[in-house]
Amino acid sequence: FEALRDRLITFFEVKDINHKPKLVAITSCAEGSGVSTVASGLAASLSETGEGNVLLVDMNTVNGSAQFFHHGKLACGLDDVLEKNDKRENAQVEKNLYVVTDNSADTNLPRILHKRFSALIPKLHASDFDYIIFDMPPVSQTSATTRVARFMDMVFMVVEAEKTDRDIVKRASKMLFFFQAEDGIRDYKVT
Repeated sequence: FEALRDRLITFFEVKDINHKPKLVAITSCAEGSGVSTVASGLAASLSETGEGNVLLVDMNTVNGSAQFFHHGKLACGLDDVLEKNDKRENAQVEKNLYVVTDNSADTNLPRILHKRFSALIPKLHASDFDYIIFDMPPVSQTSATTRVARFMDMVFMVVEAEKTDRDIVKRASKMLFFFQAEDGIRDYKVT
């Protein structure tokens, strides 16, 4: 995770991306690829650098989660932590690391999530976090990931060696690129 963290920080420095927070999505082509492990490891590693205020957002909850617990505490939702209300302390799991879920039950459909997410962008950019890491569902035609990826500064795709077919990875990457191209993003490469 430290190597991934260092490469991410270097990427932002080379591209001269210095705004706060930096939005990073982690996704895959299939369930069980280790996205949550990579997202939480990267978030923990980033929280050890500089001021290191990092928010990890779990976007994988099905139909929202009314009672999401983390380390025995009732976690707060994304809206609560961005508004810095009393519930925010429940999201803190380490000195500079907060974990929340997008727990609104009315955002079941990806197109609705996309509209809600675009409304959250100003709040995200006004937050006091250095990085916001999004643990996203796998890329598919119906996944919210393809629509939300366009708002991210960086999207990582976790690929299982010897398990994930190269054509599936290319197809998933093209889906991500298609939605980003709508916003004028033209960089695209699968290696």
